[in-house]
Amino acid sequence: MPLDAVLLSAVTRELVDRLTGGRIDKVQMPERDALLLSVRGQHENLRLLISANVGSARIHLTRASFENPTEPPMFCMLMRKHLVGARIVSVTQPAGERMVVLELDTRDELGVETKKRLVAELMGRSANIILVGPEGNIIDCVRRMDFGGDAERRLLPGMIYRLPPKQKKTAFFACDSAERARLWRLSDPTIPAEKRLMDTFSGLSPLVCRELVYRCYGAEDNMPEAMDALQESVAAGDFTPWLLTKNGDPFDFSFMRISQYGRAMEGECSPSFSELLDVFYAKKDRAESLRRKGRDLSHTVRTARDRTARKLDTRRQELAKTAGREEVRHNADLITANMYRVKKGDVTLTCEDFYAEGSPVTEIRLDPLKTPQQNAAAFYREYNKLKTAESCLGELIGENERQLDYLNSVLDEIERAESEKDLADIRIPTLLHRRMCRFRSLLPS
Repeated sequence: MPLDAVLLSAVTRELVDRLTGGRIDKVQMPERDALLLSVRGQHENLRLLISANVGSARIHLTRASFENPTEPPMFCMLMRKHLVGARIVSVTQPAGERMVVLELDTRDELGVETKKRLVAELMGRSANIILVGPEGNIIDCVRRMDFGGDAERRLLPGMIYRLPPKQKKTAFFACDSAERARLWRLSDPTIPAEKRLMDTFSGLSPLVCRELVYRCYGAEDNMPEAMDALQESVAAGDFTPWLLTKNGDPFDFSFMRISQYGRAMEGECSPSFSELLDVFYAKKDRAESLRRKGRDLSHTVRTARDRTARKLDTRRQELAKTAGREEVRHNADLITANMYRVKKGDVTLTCEDFYAEGSPVTEIRLDPLKTPQQNAAAFYREYNKLKTAESCLGELIGENERQLDYLNSVLDEIERAESEKDLADIRIPTLLHRRMCRFRSLLPS
């Protein structure tokens, strides 16, 4: 899924034809690691998106709409200062690198013409957007890097900009056929063929490696011929903007037709690489946004459901305790009937239980600090409390059970939601239900 160097070279060819000579009119920053440049070309107005997002680093022309923050970030304000009014002189890609460099003619604070570079490094976790001054010093970058990475390549304002270090693996498209065949034969035959390609060469994505293996039809001796065919097509600029989808959802993309998935995937050719990336990431972002919002809403509903379940369990336990209320009243009646036998300081009352058959002798525990009348009154108060609790708890348990059923049904609806509108339709009644429950809890019992 990440852009490989070959696909980026195809994107760069398109950008060269349409951006060279254009002037930057507007700079926006819809996300904290993405720039949106409005460029006025010779015959058209274009919008160039540069994203340094770790999971979706890319550069391409876009027609998508973006929601900008209320207040632009400081990096955006700095880019506006340096880029608005600049003319794009050239768009280049360093050989074999997942980078695009925009050479700019602009003016400094004194109005003197000067040259600057906007560098888009699109290398996974190291993705970055860097503005380089005329002397090669870094003006600023989206993701500043000090310690913890390559000690010789720190990305901080004022430091000299250096290209990323070269990979130790052999560049696939920089060596000849004999060298590729030799390196292939030297690779470890005990590991899967696609991993052998990844470990031996740089410049190939996992998807392309798997496609090369597929095109060998299981005969690894055919790999040199498959690699030569790929090299020749890339050298000839024979690129195809290929989009892979699964059940209508974006799955992957490439610079060539992909056939390894058979009928498990649908493939289609896009009009251009910019449109390919625009469509892919628009769908991917919508799907990711739907998953994120669904996950957040599910978390909120699960929290409310778990809280309701705990409350329901506690109230059921409290209701079980009220089952002994008749025994409490029974003891209160016995104390009242045997008041003459009790005096303050007694710990127990031993008397005949005339309510039971045969009037067996029973023992009732008393509070020695209370008078006989106070002990009887305490038992009666406890009885009335348990009786009231039984009535109230029955209603509360019924309400909790209805809430629990409702929240479980909401979770089921969230799992089946297919669009953000579906989630919005769920969110509104959920919040209203929670507010109604909160309001009820404030009412006097």
